[in-house]
Amino acid sequence: MAVMDLLIEKINDLQDICTENNISNRIELPQIVVVGSQSSGKSSVLENIVGRDILPRGTGIVTRRPLILQLIYSKTEDYAVFNHLPETKFTNFEEVKKEIIKETNRILKSKNDVSPLPITLKYYSSKVLTLTLVDLPGLVRVPTNDQPKDICTKITEICRKYVSNRNALILAVSSANTDISNSDALQLAREVDHNYERTIGVLTKVDLMDSGTDVVDILAGRIICLRLGFVPVVNRSQQDIERNKSIQQALKDEEVFFLSHESYKRNRAYCGTGYLITKLHNILHEHIKQCLPELQERINSGMIDAQNNLRDLGNICLSPKENVMRIINTVSKRFSDILSGNIESKGNELMGGARLNYAFNHHFSKFINRLGALDNIHDEQIRALLYNSSGSSSVLLFGHVAFEKLARVSVESFKLHSLKLVSIVFSELVRMIKHIVDVSTASRYPVLGERIIACAIGMFKERCDATHKLVESFVDWNTGYISTRHPDFIRWNEMLSREMEDSVLERKAEKIDFYKGMESKATLDSIPNTLRIRDGLSEQEVIEINMIKSMVESYFEITKKIIVDQVPKAIMCELVKKAENSLQETLFMEIYNREDLDSIASESEEVKLERSRIESMLKALKQAYDIICSL
Repeated sequence: MAVMDLLIEKINDLQDICTENNISNRIELPQIVVVGSQSSGKSSVLENIVGRDILPRGTGIVTRRPLILQLIYSKTEDYAVFNHLPETKFTNFEEVKKEIIKETNRILKSKNDVSPLPITLKYYSSKVLTLTLVDLPGLVRVPTNDQPKDICTKITEICRKYVSNRNALILAVSSANTDISNSDALQLAREVDHNYERTIGVLTKVDLMDSGTDVVDILAGRIICLRLGFVPVVNRSQQDIERNKSIQQALKDEEVFFLSHESYKRNRAYCGTGYLITKLHNILHEHIKQCLPELQERINSGMIDAQNNLRDLGNICLSPKENVMRIINTVSKRFSDILSGNIESKGNELMGGARLNYAFNHHFSKFINRLGALDNIHDEQIRALLYNSSGSSSVLLFGHVAFEKLARVSVESFKLHSLKLVSIVFSELVRMIKHIVDVSTASRYPVLGERIIACAIGMFKERCDATHKLVESFVDWNTGYISTRHPDFIRWNEMLSREMEDSVLERKAEKIDFYKGMESKATLDSIPNTLRIRDGLSEQEVIEINMIKSMVESYFEITKKIIVDQVPKAIMCELVKKAENSLQETLFMEIYNREDLDSIASESEEVKLERSRIESMLKALKQAYDIICSL
């Protein structure tokens, strides 16, 4: 028995450490959580287990915060201790009730509100078996007039949080004189314990059932089957309580009831509060032993996570200059790594240099390749350009000036899109540096993070402006001088032969009057202010226009290949590579040598608080680990 008590007491120590440091959810301690509706007699069951009037009573919601009730066998005088008052021993148990109410009201200002924050009460007595129970607020279905509309949901969520712990045993308290299939406690247990593997049923008010009825079928598992079974109990009625009937007397009366009842006397050893206490004590002990390996693993895992989190927050022993130097080196290296692809890939999202590659080889090249040399330029416009380029001469074949003008206009369209690509790459570099700073610096050193981003963006902007000029000049080179000596450029004789083969020139071309309809029949009028060609295209014009279009398209395609190949190279060389090579030097020049380095390198309050929280949690986990290893 001493070994069993020691095991449960060690888990109690773990419970205290986890509650004080808010790490109960991480470890999922083995414990018994008590659930039941407000009218199920849950509080009476707990008081019978304790053997004392120790819980507050009243109407409405009495248990408004979870109560972790640690029963500890001790040969000393009976006394109680609250974790929030560790130096105070309570021997007057009416004061215990008052302190529970007082501590509840300290957190909750409204008498109709509830909270998941627990109160821990240790009760030392020679009349108890070492046992730990978590008393939860009673489940309700319909709020009363003075209760909040969401009170039912809030209570259910608190209870669900505790019963969802996979290592928790669920003590589901239900009234025997109502339909067991409507039990709120069993319904909640079923949500998280689908096969009722870790649920223990308690049937109250067995003595209040109609004459001739009993709970034998329920106890036998013929209605609802619980692996850990049901236990029937008899509690004090409200009338008994008002008449100051003691718990000791109530326990004796309970024993007499099961001993004398025809349905239960044969199996009376498995009925009543005494059997329930022993059953819970034994089950909890075995359950703890089964959970120990998992507990040890979870605590160990928690310590590793905490140590990793502390490492990520950084060393607090470095001087401001050392910190700034470390961060600048880290940011510069990560910037180079993300450009070169030396990063951990998560999911299917493209990052860093891969996004630049996509911008160059997919986004930009595909768009440029879709462009046509003569998009939105019609044959009539080309004819007018041919005549305008010929001036006063009537010679059409071949309009070299018109070709250069059209070629220049078509190639000029590359400039806007090439400059747009420069801006896209600039935005990607800004995106990268912000991501790097957010991950490595911003949360811990917000001022330094902002300064790094500002300095980097300023340097990127300088490189972007220089790259803009380079790309603009590159396009201007191809429009300023139209060269037809490229080996891929279509030859004059090839075009002429092609056009002549496709044309029928057997008859002499009629003399074409391009200005038909504009002359005066009687006298010679002045030329109109706006003069346009009205006739359709002649065969000669079709040949001329098709030839010049072929020339322009040939030159356009040659230049397109050059643009698609050379513009990304210019951007990579002038913007990306120079930005990468200059980043570390720029950050050192702009930040490291500043006089206000101490203020720049100061940690945020959030980081200081987070480090303190993690250090406290790590200390608690180490204590918990020592306790587990001692078992």
